[in-house]
Amino acid sequence: MSQKIVEDFLLRFAKTAVEGDHAGHMALISKKVLVHGVPGFETIDYDSWSRQCAHEFPQFLIRSIDYVGMDIKLETDTLLCIETHETVEARDGTVNSNLLEIFIEREEDGKWRIVQERILPAQMH
Repeated sequence: MSQKIVEDFLLRFAKTAVEGDHAGHMALISKKVLVHGVPGFETIDYDSWSRQCAHEFPQFLIRSIDYVGMDIKLETDTLLCIETHETVEARDGTVNSNLLEIFIEREEDGKWRIVQERILPAQMH
């Protein structure tokens, strides 16, 4: 069941970003979200994330977002922690690929939302 919740969630997350659906995208993000590990930023909060999307989405800069190798690290009734490899391709051909740790929480209204995201260091080979 958790696997399906996460897969459906990430599919909606990617779809709303690619389609430039600001309201739909932000509905998947908790008001208490914190993002760690973005170069040049200590943390990114909900308002910062929303402003960035409001700036980028009308320009339809994102061609695709794909998630590969999803691994559920923690699972409770209201919290899921996954590691996944995210690849974002921009319309100009730029590709940004990161290993992410994402915490998704079922909030009081019953909706699953991202509460924490962390870009993990590139793995050494």
